[in-house]
Amino acid sequence: MVSNCFECLDTPIEEYQGIFVKREDLCAPSDAPPFSKIRGLMKHLEQLKEEGVEGVAYVETSISMAGWGVAWACFQLGLKCLIFNPVYKVPISLLLFHRSQWKQWKAEIIDVPAGRAKVNYYKARRQIPAGYRLLPLGLPLNETIAETHAVAEKCLEPYRSIVVCVGSGTIAAGLFQATQPGQTLYGVLSRSGDMTVKRKHITYGSLFSHITRGDLQLIDMGWEYSAYCGTPVPFPCHPYYDAKAWEWLRDNKERIQLPVLFWNIGAEGKKE
Repeated sequence: MVSNCFECLDTPIEEYQGIFVKREDLCAPSDAPPFSKIRGLMKHLEQLKEEGVEGVAYVETSISMAGWGVAWACFQLGLKCLIFNPVYKVPISLLLFHRSQWKQWKAEIIDVPAGRAKVNYYKARRQIPAGYRLLPLGLPLNETIAETHAVAEKCLEPYRSIVVCVGSGTIAAGLFQATQPGQTLYGVLSRSGDMTVKRKHITYGSLFSHITRGDLQLIDMGWEYSAYCGTPVPFPCHPYYDAKAWEWLRDNKERIQLPVLFWNIGAEGKKE
């Protein structure tokens, strides 16, 4: 087992426009993707390697950084990596950048038609080589929930309202289980979806669901998954994810209890 090869960094809380911001985009080294799902990913892959897995596969989408994270982590651990790459007639520049990162970290790439990620996921299950493990869409890993919970427990207590972008709900699950009665976690969906499924994952699909926690409010603003949010944000923030939650907070901060903590999961990454 590879041990101590990577430690996520402690991240600061900064104040912008009267809002406290947890800069979780700073949790990983500079060559890794700047997003906090890195927390837990390395531990999950270490465990797979210990079980004898030779490599992992991941089905990527148009804007996610998960593939970059998987490729980077596999390289650190000496695991093989296979990325199923959605092919668009005109891909957005962000996907082109992510492809360059997969290649930098020596991932093998298999092109698949762009479309529903779940369809490609089921197809990929029949294509992965022997000795590989296919990771779940969105990386909803228990290790990431646990790591997020551990970070949040150290810093949530002073805040009455916590705002976070919700994609898979994995980060929100870790945050929710660190809340206390009297606190509210506002989860702003990065894409319109089934609120019941999201709530179940966040409140029941975690490792700590037996403990009484605060309130959870999910907000669906009707965003499409690949819609770009151009709202100005005064710190590095991902325009396809976290900026959508910041926009909601900007428009609603007078209606929620103070003080407020915005949990910034990630930033877009450098495109040099």
